[in-house]
Parts: sequence; C-alpha cells; structure tokens
Amino acid sequence: MAAALLALAGAGTAQSPARLLTPDGYGPVRIGMTRAQVSAALHSPLEGEPIEDEESCIELTATRGHPNLAFMFQAGRLTRISLAGAGPIRTERGIGIGSTAAEVRRAYGPRIEAEVHEYLGAPGEYLTWWARPNRRGIRFETDNNRRVDVIHAGDGSVRFIEGCL
Repeated sequence: MAAALLALAGAGTAQSPARLLTPDGYGPVRIGMTRAQVSAALHSPLEGEPIEDEESCIELTATRGHPNLAFMFQAGRLTRISLAGAGPIRTERGIGIGSTAAEVRRAYGPRIEAEVHEYLGAPGEYLTWWARPNRRGIRFETDNNRRVDVIHAGDGSVRFIEGCL
C-alpha cells in the first residue's frame, strides 16, 4: 500500500512541474510557433479580444491550465510570452513574480539594461536581459516597491510597453 501511494505521489509531481519561462519559450511552447502549434503544445484553446488587424498582432490566453500567461502573436507567429500573476512559474535563474529588483540584478548580472518605468516612474523599472541582443531576452517590470510584477520573454517585442497597441 505504501509503495502504491509513493508511486501515485511521484506521478502527481511529474505531471505538474513548475514551468520555466526562458527567452526561447515556456515549457513546450517556443517563440516562433504558430497559434495552432501553441494551442497544441499547451493542450488548450487560445482566446482573446478581437482587434482590428489580428494578422499583425494579437495577445491571447489559454482557456485552461496556464493562468497568468499571455501569448503575443505577430504576423501569425509567437513573439512574446508574458507572466503577470503569482504562481510556480520562474525563469531559469529562479526569478518569479514578487522577486526583488536586487534579486534580478544578482541573477542576471551586469548585462541588465535598466530603464525607468514609463507609467510608474522611479523606483519602478524595466530590467531587460538579452540572451541574444534584441533577438531573445527577458524583461522584468518592477513596481514602486521594487518587486517584479510582470515578466516578458521572447524576441524584441519584450520591449513593447502596451502589448499590441
């Protein structure tokens, strides 16, 4: 009986690991995928508000299983994944929602580009780290308490302040 319970506990853990958000994607989702490929990888339909020109840019969310994530598509391809809400998702260097700006700087080092937050002003910041300059990176938005409240991962679109607008 104990062996069966241990096996079930292990199976449950294997089915729900914390996902990593990287410059290249999230779990099985890769930057550059189509909407259909992302939906299949997430095992969930994607939905979002229709916009005037859906072919140029649209932001969508999964209908089940991936809360707090938004997926930006430009010209039919995934360009950015945004995390805005607490949970188990972390970057490969252990940064998640609620981490401090100091933790981001320690984790990503001197290559962090810091800018004052467009809407909050200082001490709110955008902290951007490039795995490949202007091609693949992660941007952390911090609030007035110097805590990460949004993380964007992907291509140069991580710099877009208002998403598709």
